[in-house]
Amino acid sequence: MDAVPVISRGHNVAVLLPPVPEAVRPLLAAVTARLIVLTPDADRAVQVAAALAPAFAASGGRVVAVTGHKRGTHLLAGEPQVACVAVLDALALLRASALPLRGYAAIALAWPEALDTDAAAALEAVMAEAERDAQRIIITADAGSTAQHLIERYAFKAMTFGFPPTEPSEDAPPAPSGPVGAARYVVAPARQFEDARRRALDALAPDRDEAVIVAPPPVSRDAALALVRVAGDTAPVIVAEPWQLGWLRALFAPLTPLPVATAADAEERKVDAERARLTRLAEADDLGPELMVLAPLLTRFDAAVVAAAALRLARTTRRGTPVESGPAPAAPSGAVAKLWVGIGRKDNVRPGDLVGALANQAKVPADAVGKIEVRDLFCLVEIRADQAERAAKGLTGMVVKGRRLVARVDRGPGAGAHRPPRRV
Repeated sequence: MDAVPVISRGHNVAVLLPPVPEAVRPLLAAVTARLIVLTPDADRAVQVAAALAPAFAASGGRVVAVTGHKRGTHLLAGEPQVACVAVLDALALLRASALPLRGYAAIALAWPEALDTDAAAALEAVMAEAERDAQRIIITADAGSTAQHLIERYAFKAMTFGFPPTEPSEDAPPAPSGPVGAARYVVAPARQFEDARRRALDALAPDRDEAVIVAPPPVSRDAALALVRVAGDTAPVIVAEPWQLGWLRALFAPLTPLPVATAADAEERKVDAERARLTRLAEADDLGPELMVLAPLLTRFDAAVVAAAALRLARTTRRGTPVESGPAPAAPSGAVAKLWVGIGRKDNVRPGDLVGALANQAKVPADAVGKIEVRDLFCLVEIRADQAERAAKGLTGMVVKGRRLVARVDRGPGAGAHRPPRRV
């Protein structure tokens, strides 16, 4: 027997239905009175409202999803034909006198077996305020004792549809039961179903031409059986929300998750690539000017904090977002000299070693240092001419890499030319 004509006559009913919002459309579209649908959470309220809206649009009935107190008060004041509300939101609105519950002559409980403890208590309080003679419709995917308790509590003596018979009938053959075959699944919120389908296709490559991917889940055992037959030797992939997995387990066995790349995986790949770029730069010999900029900061902050700030600055600049910093330092200008420093590549010295020595011991400003050339037995450091003598005196006598330095201003060709230091 079909539940639709019984619902249209205003009788209380309980219907065994899969937890797929689209499945409620033909049932609740038969309600002739103003209807409120109570759901386990706000996401399902939105989904049920979206499923019902086309059915009521032809008659001019307005269907709303109430997802917050302020917006909900405004929507309910317009006296919609159908209001879909999460149970906890309904209780909050009721306490604020913003939910005219007695104005609704029909109440549907959509999959109340999924309510947690707090929501179950809220449902008790909400239903206590409902009209005693309001039509009650219970939609559940649970054919067991939980559903029976809900029916006795909120829709006593309701006519039931879709539930397995309590006693076998000699006139009708037993309905088929048990799983119809194997399937795989991907869990995602309904608003991300399309993205989940794409990720499932990527995970199935190179077999994507043969893949059968459906979202939302099939609404009946017959539909599940047809899906398995279409998929053939390849188990179909079903994109579902977490609360739909119980229904899928009743239809498919084995039901196994399909490993797919998540947004976190994609982000981790980006991080790995960025870490690899930083490693290549750290191994280079041309970070002298950058180290000169950072050296004074390393005396004030932990090195990891300075590195993180530099990375944040680089990311922000790359995205084209203005960075809140002081004015950019002016490019070095004026006469340029060269320092000869008696330590070289054979002593395992790096430009950063000299940068740190110039900044911390010789107190040479960062913008005064240019390119540092590391040769086998010595280094040449480009430096602003007015800082050259100070730098030479500061470096001379300093111990770097186990060697006591000797530094002097190089008087070779090109020293003192009027040009800025070359930057790495």
